[in-house]
Amino acid sequence: MARQTVRILRPFWFLTGGRMKVRKLWILLVAVCLILCFLLTSYISTQNTKTDSNIGDFLRNIVKKQNKAKEIKDVSLKSTTFEAHELPLLANGEIDTRYMASVGNGHVATVIYSNTTYVNGLYSGQEGFSHRARVPSKNAIRVHFDPFVEKDISRHFILNTEQGVWREIINHKHFVVIVNIYAHQYYNRLLVTQIEFMRIGRKTDEIIEMRLENNEGGPSRDIKFADPELYNHQYGKAWKLSGQIAQTELSGKESGIPNQKTAVYVFYSDLPSKLEVNTDSTHSHMWTFITSIDQDEQVAKKDFDDATAVLITGADQKGRVSGPRALFDSHMQMWEKRWHDGGIEVDDLALGKYIYGSMYYILSSLPSLYPTNQPKNQFFGLSPGSLANGANASDYMGHNFWDTETWMYPPILMFYPEHAKDILSYRWHGREAARKRAKANGHFGTRYPWESAYTGAEVTPGRICMACRENQIHITSDIAFAARQYFSATRDMKWLNEWGREFIYDMADFWQSRVTPRKGTDAWEIKGVMCPDEYARNVSNSFYTNIGASQTISYAKYLQCVAGAAPPPDDWMKKATGLVEVIDTSQNYHPEHEHYIRGTTVKQADVILAGFPLMWNVGQDVRKNDLDVYEQVTDPLGPAMTWGMFAIGHIELRQYNKAADLFKRSYSRYVREPYKIWTEVVKGMGAVNFITGMGGFLQAIIFGYGGIRLRVDELTFDPVLPPNVNTLNFKNLKYLGSVFDFFFDQYKISIKVERVDPNHAIKLQTEDGNKYAFVQGQLIEFDRTSGRIFSESKLTCDPPVDRMDQRVAVRSLPTNRAARKNT
Repeated sequence: MARQTVRILRPFWFLTGGRMKVRKLWILLVAVCLILCFLLTSYISTQNTKTDSNIGDFLRNIVKKQNKAKEIKDVSLKSTTFEAHELPLLANGEIDTRYMASVGNGHVATVIYSNTTYVNGLYSGQEGFSHRARVPSKNAIRVHFDPFVEKDISRHFILNTEQGVWREIINHKHFVVIVNIYAHQYYNRLLVTQIEFMRIGRKTDEIIEMRLENNEGGPSRDIKFADPELYNHQYGKAWKLSGQIAQTELSGKESGIPNQKTAVYVFYSDLPSKLEVNTDSTHSHMWTFITSIDQDEQVAKKDFDDATAVLITGADQKGRVSGPRALFDSHMQMWEKRWHDGGIEVDDLALGKYIYGSMYYILSSLPSLYPTNQPKNQFFGLSPGSLANGANASDYMGHNFWDTETWMYPPILMFYPEHAKDILSYRWHGREAARKRAKANGHFGTRYPWESAYTGAEVTPGRICMACRENQIHITSDIAFAARQYFSATRDMKWLNEWGREFIYDMADFWQSRVTPRKGTDAWEIKGVMCPDEYARNVSNSFYTNIGASQTISYAKYLQCVAGAAPPPDDWMKKATGLVEVIDTSQNYHPEHEHYIRGTTVKQADVILAGFPLMWNVGQDVRKNDLDVYEQVTDPLGPAMTWGMFAIGHIELRQYNKAADLFKRSYSRYVREPYKIWTEVVKGMGAVNFITGMGGFLQAIIFGYGGIRLRVDELTFDPVLPPNVNTLNFKNLKYLGSVFDFFFDQYKISIKVERVDPNHAIKLQTEDGNKYAFVQGQLIEFDRTSGRIFSESKLTCDPPVDRMDQRVAVRSLPTNRAARKNT
């Protein structure tokens, strides 16, 4: 072995003057191993940084091979329920919470049996170190028995997305124990654990002892809590924790930007070490343990007290008596209403599970749509890892990116427009920080940061990716486009006049100040940006970025007209239409940016996003070429949402077989069973639970196979069934106040109108010219074809034209080999 080591390391002898001893070789070998371990550890801790390097790719492959955890089967035959007989485990036998289900209500969330609870908007750490502040879990409660009882027990572990509850069922020949854990939808500061014991089988005088263990973990480093105080309460013993976050996001005082040390208050039930019950009892027994968390002490206390009163009286918030299950019933009813108000139904069980799982994890990170026990707090956005994740140095630390508006937002908008407004409200809430971000670089308006958290200020870790922080500015137009889609879907004039118009105008003001004249021409350009493809870090005239800037300015002019306000200065539109659109005229495709060399690897979907979601009219031939060019060079280990966009493009072109392959790729390699946990890249890699990928997958269903396009003045459709699916139903779609089911199979489309808005006379016109009026309760049926849905009460302003007048032809490529060499 020593000789082999000498032979391998002989090239490194020059480090010791060519006279290295074997002992020194071993020292060097150990040092090399330690360095590799350090690099591996560093990479893992920062693997989800929205960028990669060559060493990162190398180490990613190593982790991929070493991270092949056992796949656990989902045995449930219901699309809304994920059930298993075992839990994902680490090598040491502990629960692998990385692949566990989560519960949340938009205010609080937790990964089941983890030692952490997170609260929306609660962060600790300065700037690039800002991350979700960990509240030690009070609801990660497991029930255990002595070994003699345990040997006769079987356990089932269920996530019921329909009811928004995690359930562990413990079966014994003499009893059943059911443990429910959920984030309450009405008392939305609460996490609840309920343990129910029910006797079955023969009677016995035996006392059953249930040991209770809570995975609280160690003290939080993020929040400086005082010692727990006893909270005297009419429903048994309880406790109160109070504290402040350890560190604010900004180091100094920023005028107009909230930056105080946020307070945290936690009220929680006392947890005994054991529960005893006689199995001879003829009644079931239920114990409830609740935790209430808020930044306001009185708010946290009120939800705790009011929920406790429900437990005492057995009546829900409307006074309806349902015994000890009243608290759960009121929660479940709100989830059932939420699902009734929107969703996607297919007749394929596996696909249906992926759909329900994706909708559930996104919705559980959003606040309730319905009245809650107390007013809801300001919503602080959707992070790629959902509300249940975001620790320091993992899962993007709970930050918000373009992921929110570009990937998660569109499917939510189609079913839950009020949620969409909540998402936009976070950006409006952070407008002062965005205004300062623009001004700091000598620009006008609002420039939104690449990563934001509590204050809305830039919190991208510069130590990881300074180019992301400084150059990835397309997020401002991504936010503007989301706002454009909201108004297109709702024509919400109250929103427009209160803050929507100003919101978009300020973003347009940034773009008109960010463009620069192109020397020797009448054109305008945008230099020094990072594309959505994060391998291109500092380029000029990114095709996607230029389009977004043009659309933002044009739409701002449109909304000024709709609101009856003064139009922007004339030179704004000259800049919008005069921005360069790079095109390779010899090969009829769009280079990603002005100096892109065909064949260069790209990280993720970029140019193809012009066709969708931006709906930029590039022409069918160019659209096809763009898809073909970039499919060949997109990193196969790239993020999940990319492949759904390729699928949408090929469905547009009616290339259904190719679309089917890419659609399957969009989810099959990223979902971990049994609880449908998505990872950012290939299974086991990147952020979890990656709701960005779920958003891309849902878009492939709605806008790909549903063929739906939300345009400025109409909603168009051209549906086709996904593989192995016979029926697809978009339940309670929303458009201009109308609510309708959009059902189709191989032969026909059925539209059932549930509600119409009297302010909008909605009509449907099919491709062959047939017209139908939307009337409440009406069922409209016709042969499957394309068509449009529109309001006859049109706005008087002309919708923006998505085009630029300037094109810059770039030189044709070198060979693919040369391109790869230059990558």
